[in-house]
Amino acid sequence: MPLLFFLLVWPLAEIWLMIQVGQQTGAFSTVLLIVATAVLGLVLVQLEWQRLMLVMREKINQGEATLGILLETAAVGLAGVLLFIPGFISDFLGLLLLLPFTRQLLLRPLKNRGQGTTYQEQQSYYYKSRSKTQQQDNLEGSGQILEGEYQRKDDKEP
Repeated sequence: MPLLFFLLVWPLAEIWLMIQVGQQTGAFSTVLLIVATAVLGLVLVQLEWQRLMLVMREKINQGEATLGILLETAAVGLAGVLLFIPGFISDFLGLLLLLPFTRQLLLRPLKNRGQGTTYQEQQSYYYKSRSKTQQQDNLEGSGQILEGEYQRKDDKEP
């Protein structure tokens, strides 16, 4: 029920605010402002996404956990959607998610919840937990040798 209320109130609030801004500045400048925020927002989202991808690549190469960067990337994607939706409220929320310091504040509870071990520690735990016989079988093989011959059908000359 709260979601339905939210989905009804948000568009009405956006329309009301656009009408208020349109009455103060004029319809043409309101439409121009909405289009400008969408274009500028998408350009800023693309730049921020590229920066986050470089940071993620570095963390993966170092074997560090990337949950925080993944959350930030998702927040930047949501910011792009919010900035593209016409309206001033959605633009404000998208800008909050796009700015790094406010994004950090908003994502801190989720990051703290997901703090865990690094990727390398998770892999070493996995291999330590396997039984010794499985590890020996994987390292030494099963000891069976299969002999045989094969001939490719397309190699035959007519």
